[in-house]
Amino acid sequence: MARINLTIMIFACMLVPISIHSALGQEAVPMADSATIRGEIIDTSPEMYPIEGVTVEIINSGDGTEYTVTTNKDGYYEKRGLPAGRYTISVSKDGYGDRIGKSKVVAAGGEIFDRFKMREKENLLLISLSQVFTWQLVVGFVLGFLIALAINIGRPRV
Repeated sequence: MARINLTIMIFACMLVPISIHSALGQEAVPMADSATIRGEIIDTSPEMYPIEGVTVEIINSGDGTEYTVTTNKDGYYEKRGLPAGRYTISVSKDGYGDRIGKSKVVAAGGEIFDRFKMREKENLLLISLSQVFTWQLVVGFVLGFLIALAINIGRPRV
């Protein structure tokens, strides 16, 4: 009787991964054949500070499957267990400009490392003012004012 119970338990344990796999509706990737995508997100400052909490979307270009991970306090992210294929990585975080990387191929059992630099979004008013008041515009305004002043110095006032 004990042998029958042990046989049934072993058989049941073998069916659990199959049922979990079927419930997910995805093809299982053996760990030896799975690929890994990892990387780092830093800011554009000269110090290249890591950015925590960046949402990293890893999209399989072949079937459109999306995987989402988040960077840790050191700006690192990692996604293991991916099937081999071509992937596009996009990163986003509130207060920063979104980025989309170039498509990359990762082989079965292989891994790739991708680093992104993200720039903080500036205040809209500051962007507008910095685009309007360039140094050429200021120099042109000052020169125009001085020329107009020089022309009008010798004229009598009415």
